[in-house]
Amino acid sequence: MKIALMGYPGSGRTTLLKALAGAEDTDTTKPLTVKVPDNRLDLLEEIHDPQKKVHATVVFSDIPSPVFSPKNIALLRNSAVLCLVLDNYALGNLGEQLTGADSEMMLSDMTLLDKRLARLRKEGSGRSREALLLERVYEWLESGTPLRKMKLDRGELETLSPYALLSLKPLLAVSNRMGEPVTPEETLAELSKQHGAIVIPLDAGFELELGAIPEEERSEFLESMGYDGSGLERLIRAAQNALDLIVFFTKGSDEVRAWPVRRGATAQEAAGVIHSDMQRGFIRAVVISFESYIETPDTSKLRERGELRIEGKDYIVLDGDIMEIRFSV
Repeated sequence: MKIALMGYPGSGRTTLLKALAGAEDTDTTKPLTVKVPDNRLDLLEEIHDPQKKVHATVVFSDIPSPVFSPKNIALLRNSAVLCLVLDNYALGNLGEQLTGADSEMMLSDMTLLDKRLARLRKEGSGRSREALLLERVYEWLESGTPLRKMKLDRGELETLSPYALLSLKPLLAVSNRMGEPVTPEETLAELSKQHGAIVIPLDAGFELELGAIPEEERSEFLESMGYDGSGLERLIRAAQNALDLIVFFTKGSDEVRAWPVRRGATAQEAAGVIHSDMQRGFIRAVVISFESYIETPDTSKLRERGELRIEGKDYIVLDGDIMEIRFSV
């Protein structure tokens, strides 16, 4: 999962990126790959003592100013989620910041759609299904509303997917603050509704300091401060929810691994996330729920209790499923 981290000068974007990396001397010119924390994977490691543990990962790209330069727009289009860091500790004009960013994204989308529509008309496809959808989308953007607020069915989203429209991408708005925010929570909630964004209150400076605390002590410290997770964990959870992702696991003495997959994916599609050969030669999947396995990590007992299941290619994978794929190519 790729997340573009953007923000206007003084928003605290660079501080947040360093906090996510857990180091003050982070090179922000390079993409930052971060392991997704998951205590379920940690428990599987305790049970199997594997040679390695492989987390799902998130890649953060730092988008420097000017945010919407041609070079940066290409980086934004290549990201699954956009994360806008907002200054809520000095200026607090979150409405202006959000509106300004959304306006730039919509303008970029309209420019792209305008060129595509002109080409379709030139080719004699001006009344094609694609052209009619693009015209409807263009009219929506002209109203000044981002596409993430527009109701589109799965087929329409698939048609629009190659365009990587910026205002259609999930938007996380980080309300970066120190102590009491300038803009109150009620206003943030209203802004979130207006822009179709997910607002995340966060103190980038605090998150940077958190990186200096030993990992085994962080949970207790965060709990004492009234947080249910670090900023990184809350950001990633929000991004996964926005993309409607779940996680399944594979286990063994050699490796335990977390695999992100879209909600509603079949067992055969999940097999393809591991390897294309598994999807092509899929036979069946052996499935155990995480809760059942942690309670009784004994395969024979789980089989006796009917909690170890043999599923076909159309089985819908659930969050936390532990899977073994049987295949032949």
